[in-house]
Amino acid sequence: MSVLTRPPDPDHAFRHDAFVHESQDEYVARSVAFLREGLAAGEAAIVGNTRDGLAVMHEALGPDAERVAFCDVGSFYTRPARTLAGYHGTFLAQLRTSPSVRAVAEYQLGPTPAEWEEWAAYEAITNVSYSHLSVWVVCTYDANGLPDPVLESVGQTHAEMLTDGWHESRRFQDPREVVRTLTPEPRPLPELRTYPGGDDLDVFRVVLAGELVAHGIPEAKVLDTLVAGTEIAANAVRYGGGIREVRLGRVDGRFVCEVVDRGQGFDDPLAGYLVPRDGIGTGLWVARQLAWSLEFFHSPRGFTARIWS
Repeated sequence: MSVLTRPPDPDHAFRHDAFVHESQDEYVARSVAFLREGLAAGEAAIVGNTRDGLAVMHEALGPDAERVAFCDVGSFYTRPARTLAGYHGTFLAQLRTSPSVRAVAEYQLGPTPAEWEEWAAYEAITNVSYSHLSVWVVCTYDANGLPDPVLESVGQTHAEMLTDGWHESRRFQDPREVVRTLTPEPRPLPELRTYPGGDDLDVFRVVLAGELVAHGIPEAKVLDTLVAGTEIAANAVRYGGGIREVRLGRVDGRFVCEVVDRGQGFDDPLAGYLVPRDGIGTGLWVARQLAWSLEFFHSPRGFTARIWS
């Protein structure tokens, strides 16, 4: 049986590949071989799985388990932005003491087709999110427990696949195009109340805070929304030619804040998903961490950033 190994590629520090397994025994055998090979080379090792999956891997690794970081994906897989940040922090922690990291991460299935697409987009974003890190991630998929649409997306979001050996995925697509295709079109929200624009962020925060309190939003979420909204508003003032208008209200049980600016906007489906580093600012990343969801789109009103809290 082929193990999870291949010659190093000096041109690509980050690797994001996939392994579709037919049984738990196959998953465990190949994952353990992959991690032990890295440990023998002085690399750090990470396993991401459910509690039951972690217990199985811990037992299979034996004494080597003491040198492996185990991540309960139940605390990571809440929404893509949080998952990306969670794994990024885990990778950085391991890279403080090791030159590189190997990780085996078991895919988690959402309950609806819309969530399948959301997490397929997450897998595409992964190719860019950690591209600056010396990390090799192998995403593992249970062939017997996942719907066909999920399995069909694997080759689009991973550069290489493991079958009888490592093979380049002929279906791999540009991550931004995958995310753009999978991102649903924003729907009109005529029920939102419109407020005048302006570039005074203090006034913006007062208006937003008043509406949050009026709608009975819990205090913790009020603070998160104020910070996220301020980051978006500041971005509109700094780069978008100023705020044309603000639209606020509750939709489908969530509070919504729209900031419409006067600029040309941007067309980057990964906006706010990438951890800040050289050339990538903090504002949209902070907003996406604190919001339930962010949408950026052109509308007749102007370029719009929509925050769902």
